Amino acid sequence: MNKLISLIKVLFFSFLINLYMPSAIASEGTYISLAPAMVDVNTENASTRPTLIDVRLGYEFDEHQLELGIMSSLSDDSLNQLIVDVPSVNSIFYRYLPYDDTSIKINLILGVSQVEVESSYPNVPVSTETFDSVSFGIGFEEAFTSIPQLKLKLDILRLYHGDNMNINLLSLGVRYAF
Repeated sequence: MNKLISLIKVLFFSFLINLYMPSAIASEGTYISLAPAMVDVNTENASTRPTLIDVRLGYEFDEHQLELGIMSSLSDDSLNQLIVDVPSVNSIFYRYLPYDDTSIKINLILGVSQVEVESSYPNVPVSTETFDSVSFGIGFEEAFTSIPQLKLKLDILRLYHGDNMNINLLSLGVRYAF
């Protein structure tokens, strides 16, 4: 799965480089978003909430968006001396905008994610596991009136769904369209 995600990243960047043209219409173009994010690592017995910095690069079509998400750890979380951290999350998302005539844009999100979870306990070696999964969720976006290229965004995503663990993401930040 690691090789597949790496291949998809390379194809995605090639796609962005080949498609960007200065003569594109106003509803198309590249963008970048930046947000702090809270990750909820939820097991049957407990949950922890480390925080990440969420950086996304993307390309927007009329009602479609393709984006590459690169997230890294901002702070870990502890529960009864168990320290849980999410050092990195790599994702590729497809976003669909079903309703374009409202001021708040609602996006349906589908993608693939690779989540690295690191846990440590006193006197026990650090354990690192990587989880690959299909991701899905919903996003909300509102443009600033004075700067229409700058948008406030909120994403709620399920990054991983397993038998004994779920990993969810809540990200609130800004997106700037070039």
